[in-house]
Amino acid sequence: MNAIFERCSVRNFLPKQVEREKIERILRAAFQAPSAHNRQPWEFLVITGREDREAVAAMSPWAKMCASAAAVIACCADLKKGDPDYGKNPAAGAGEDAFWVQDLSAAMENALLQITGEGLGGVWLGWYPDKGRVRSFSEKFALPSHIVPLGLIALGYPAGEARPKDRFDPARVHWESWEA
Repeated sequence: MNAIFERCSVRNFLPKQVEREKIERILRAAFQAPSAHNRQPWEFLVITGREDREAVAAMSPWAKMCASAAAVIACCADLKKGDPDYGKNPAAGAGEDAFWVQDLSAAMENALLQITGEGLGGVWLGWYPDKGRVRSFSEKFALPSHIVPLGLIALGYPAGEARPKDRFDPARVHWESWEA
């Protein structure tokens, strides 16, 4: 479980490719995530081309590191798998009542832990529910309408030493009831 305590967000990367085998192990870890009703609504788009990474970096002021990352993994939900009511009520929106956000979040965390285990660095970039980011990404990469990018992970070999922080705060832990 050391990866949990060693993981930290890395935003600066060396200009070095990540081996395909490492990316595949990262994806395998994502696929091992728990999923409500075992729907496993995840789909992953791996982006390694320089021009595409630069295009992603331009989509959000918080995504600049994508240009220098070795790869970007888009963690996407297939609403047909993740939302049992998909298509029944078009006015409802993108599966707000489904568990796909939780499922994809678990998959992203597994991927981030495996990234650490591979000796790499990565950072989680929130994409959904920002409609502008979802639309620009979906258009650029021709995602079908039932595929929604929840978040992206920029990853690569860290430039410099990444130092995790101990975030434990006992004041935010409540035992048996909320009262102190």
